[in-house]
Amino acid sequence: MYFILQEMQIELGDTPIDNIFINDYMPQAEGTYVKVYLMGYKCARDRQDFNNETLAKNLKLPLADVLNAWNYWESEGIVIKHETDDEYNYAVEFVNLKQYYMDKVYKHIRNVDDKNKYVNNEQLISTAKNPEIKTMMEEIEDMLGRPLKISEKQKIITWLNKYKTKPDLMTQAFSYCVNNKKVKRFSYIESVVSAWYDAGVVDLDTMVDYLEKRNDRFSDYSRISKALGFNRTLTEAEMRTIDRWIDEWDFSMEMVLRCLDNSTKINNPNLNYFDKILSEWHKNGFKTIEDLKSDIKPEKTKKEGSKAKNKFHNFIQSEDISGDDLEKIARERFKKKLNKLGLEIPEEGDEDNKQTNN
Repeated sequence: MYFILQEMQIELGDTPIDNIFINDYMPQAEGTYVKVYLMGYKCARDRQDFNNETLAKNLKLPLADVLNAWNYWESEGIVIKHETDDEYNYAVEFVNLKQYYMDKVYKHIRNVDDKNKYVNNEQLISTAKNPEIKTMMEEIEDMLGRPLKISEKQKIITWLNKYKTKPDLMTQAFSYCVNNKKVKRFSYIESVVSAWYDAGVVDLDTMVDYLEKRNDRFSDYSRISKALGFNRTLTEAEMRTIDRWIDEWDFSMEMVLRCLDNSTKINNPNLNYFDKILSEWHKNGFKTIEDLKSDIKPEKTKKEGSKAKNKFHNFIQSEDISGDDLEKIARERFKKKLNKLGLEIPEEGDEDNKQTNN
């Protein structure tokens, strides 16, 4: 028995793509950027002469989209642009992704005995008593949607020591990979932690600066979380809310932060409260700080007859009553007082008869 592979009668060619690109980079990139990468990669493998203008023409894309795509992939670290005399038609070098992962992930653990690579169980139990590490583990489990394995916890503690990373920053690294990049593989997460360590990322501020330089949306999430005073990572639903503010409603980060300015005056601030405010701004067309300044609300006009009535409101003015009427009113009041005492007010005729008899 033997096996035979049928050969193609006509060679049509093929372009093998590393699974690293498909699993880790393609899901987060815009479709246009993926098309540019794949077409450029094919031309590089086939050793075809091409430039960005012909690439744009073949893909039926604006030249600006092609240039933006190469800028994006360079920021991801998987291509290298080599400048030429032509500003728009530079050479593009595709990084070997397998070698890239070997260098980024394993460079800190080369030549290390496997038995000593990760912390042992005693060290793991000891660190679990730290409340910050305990909180970190719980948040990571929430993001992964499952309990962490013992071996995974050992890896995380080892990364904390190896990359001199604080527990809250490690939580941010997991959130960046799981929630933002949609990647849960520990090898990829370690490559991110390693890259942050190499870039000098030591806290939330330096992480935001690092990601802003790479034009990464996660930096926006981090700035908003810090403005709200959250001591946790944002949930996926909260991230989608922020995406709506920026992508659908087209608010700048300046406008979002202006809306969050009063968060310190609110007990337990949440995104739903500020989502309602930004929704009203969007409906009213407020897109800049100047729009907010020019929004002058009309003063409320007082309605006639809205004054509160007091006990003198129904008092009859004295100029409307004659002297005889006043005397009659006084006499009636005096009569009521005497009746309460069991007495009667004498009539005028009775009083005259008494004086005559005397």
